[in-house]
Amino acid sequence: MTNLQLFAARALWQLPTALWWVLGLFAGAIFSIQLEKELFPNTPAAVRVAHVVWKLCALLVPFLTMLWLWRITLLIEHPGWRLVWCIGSGVATVAMAGLALMLVVILLLA
Repeated sequence: MTNLQLFAARALWQLPTALWWVLGLFAGAIFSIQLEKELFPNTPAAVRVAHVVWKLCALLVPFLTMLWLWRITLLIEHPGWRLVWCIGSGVATVAMAGLALMLVVILLLA
C-alpha cells in the first residue's frame, strides 16, 4: 500500500463509533420524515420524534467530527505535518463550534 492509502485506512479506523450511530439515526430520521404516510399512518407523534432526533443529530455531528480530526492529528508522526494538522484541526474546531452555535439558534427559533 502507498502511504496515502495507509493514512486513509488509519484515519477511517479512528472514526468514533458514536459518529456512525449518529449518522445512522440521522438517516433513519430523514427517512421517517420523508416516508411519514407509508411508515407511520396511524402514529402522528412519530414524525415529531423524528424531527427531534434529526435536530439532535445535526447538533452532534460537528462535535464528533472535531473529535475525529483531533484523533487523526494525534496519529501524525512527522512534526511538520503534525503542525499542519494541528492548525487545520484548530481552524475546523472554531468553524464547527460556530456552526453548532448557529444550528442551536436556528433550531431553537424553528
